[in-house]
Amino acid sequence: MDDKEKLSTGKSLKTCCGFHWRGKASCLIPLITLPILIYGLSKNLPEYKCMYLVVNMALFWITECIPLYLTSIFPIVFLPLFGIMSSEAVCHLYFADTLVMFLGGLFIALAVEYSNLHLRIALGTILIVGCSPRRLLLGMVFVTCFISLWISNSAATAMMCPIVKAVLLEMSSQNIFDVYMTQEQEPVEEGDSPHLSMISLSFYFGIAYAATIGGCGTLIGTGTNLTFKGLYETRFPNSKETLDFPIFMLYSMPLVVIVNIVLLYLSLLVTHMGMFRANSEIARQVKRGADNSDLVKKVVKERYQDLGPWTCHEIQVIVVFVFMIVLLFTREPGFFTGWGNFLNAKHIGCSAAVMLPVALLFALPTQYSFCKYCCGGPPFTGRSMDACLSWVYVHRNTPWGLCFLLGSRR
Repeated sequence: MDDKEKLSTGKSLKTCCGFHWRGKASCLIPLITLPILIYGLSKNLPEYKCMYLVVNMALFWITECIPLYLTSIFPIVFLPLFGIMSSEAVCHLYFADTLVMFLGGLFIALAVEYSNLHLRIALGTILIVGCSPRRLLLGMVFVTCFISLWISNSAATAMMCPIVKAVLLEMSSQNIFDVYMTQEQEPVEEGDSPHLSMISLSFYFGIAYAATIGGCGTLIGTGTNLTFKGLYETRFPNSKETLDFPIFMLYSMPLVVIVNIVLLYLSLLVTHMGMFRANSEIARQVKRGADNSDLVKKVVKERYQDLGPWTCHEIQVIVVFVFMIVLLFTREPGFFTGWGNFLNAKHIGCSAAVMLPVALLFALPTQYSFCKYCCGGPPFTGRSMDACLSWVYVHRNTPWGLCFLLGSRR
């Protein structure tokens, strides 16, 4: 074989591996880890059989040689095959109380977004806190943290990113501070977008970290907390110490949320806002932004006024949202008798307190103009009424695969 043929063969082999590495990895990984399973079968040790499954799932998740959600259903197939758990017991874990809570939290988040309530909350908070760069950052961080207490981190971040982008574009149009780096500061290839400046990055870093911190504050804030609750209740079913919503929040809010969010804000001021570096270019831009805060406030106020007066849709969503929080707090608070203690013929989990408000959102109309036809005569309207939450919208925007992902971690 001459050099040209060798080069052609090597190139085709490289191309084959580049396009088909996932298929090869999905075959090689179980074979490489097969000794773990062989040892478990030979000694009849279920823990080694389970280890084989866990190691393979971890490697499949890391490499993503097959979709993450598909990897998550491996326990449904292999735990019964290995004789570790029955299919009924495994499948039960994939739709447990904690996962229904997670889905309910996602539905509530979608209702807030569907009604445009998140924009009103964010812009209103900015107007209250102030419109200088440092105060804007404070408002963004605290709003994101508060929203993330009740919905998933990803949903809170996804809600806030468009708001941050809109605010930064206004800053750029009004020449308040540099939103992007210049070509001299950070060279980019022709046609590529310029890099964000340090001040702009602080807003995106702030909402990302604030969403993560806020998610630690409540049981429904992130799937990890719900996974912990599920593991605790599964491992210690007879424990007198229960992991209820108010108890969890009582322990997590002071140190995990409040202290961390303050430290996050201060660290971003130091690293990205020029604090303690009064003579730096960043500090001068921040000062210039503070001097023009009235102009920024005018822009934000205009955007808030564009939302118009509070709609019936928004009011109902926020009332149902508060109703859900009240239900979660008063179910079985531990320090006084809750409604879950009275209705105790069967154990009532947190999922009921989340799904009842969700059901109301699907039932309540966005406005009540139809009431005038109830006592009047014809002609009657033929227009259908929209609900506060649309199933089409929920179906399109809910990451259903996360149910399998969280279920596999139990």
